[in-house]
Amino acid sequence: MDLDDLMAVWRSQDAAPLHRVDKTLLHLALRQDEAKLQKERRSERWITYVASAGLVAVMSVFLGMMFLSRERKVMTGWDVAIGIGGAAAALLAGSAMYVGHRAQARREQRFGESLRDQLNRRIGQLDDRRIRLTSELVLVVMGGICPMAIVLLGLRINQMSFSDHTFLVVSMTLMCVGSVAAGIWTNRRQVQKDVLPRKRRLEALLKELDAP
Repeated sequence: MDLDDLMAVWRSQDAAPLHRVDKTLLHLALRQDEAKLQKERRSERWITYVASAGLVAVMSVFLGMMFLSRERKVMTGWDVAIGIGGAAAALLAGSAMYVGHRAQARREQRFGESLRDQLNRRIGQLDDRRIRLTSELVLVVMGGICPMAIVLLGLRINQMSFSDHTFLVVSMTLMCVGSVAAGIWTNRRQVQKDVLPRKRRLEALLKELDAP
């Protein structure tokens, strides 16, 4: 029985106090729920780290091609700035993910292994998830800034002017804006449909646990 199943049983009891819920089972359900969360968080972190490193590598290759090109004289300072800016943005996304993870790990170390501490830890984890899902920094960087930098650098490396490929640039811009907007909508919907209801259920359990 996972945490959602246990919560369903608890809600089905007509105003039943928490002592009628098997606390050992609740401990186990909370541990299983946290293990699932930790797995999701590891996957999210590594996807971001790998994507960030990959984007930095692509920007570095493009910049190297610029400086080694025989036609280097046609490159401008803005072309170099696009490559450096794109690489810096990718590094920012990976760094933000790492810093957020370390801060969250430090906060979780404050809690012990009692049932009350486990509930408070899980509530804190859901708060962190809500903040992460509603913070658009990584999403904007990985879904908007970096892809546009790659497209623009690709054009310039091939000696193509932005003005001569306005349709491509505008199309890619709209696609990036659309993907970012869709990501923001999806994340906020997940917060409303999943994260906040879970937090409220756990807060209800904690309140019942603290009741005399």
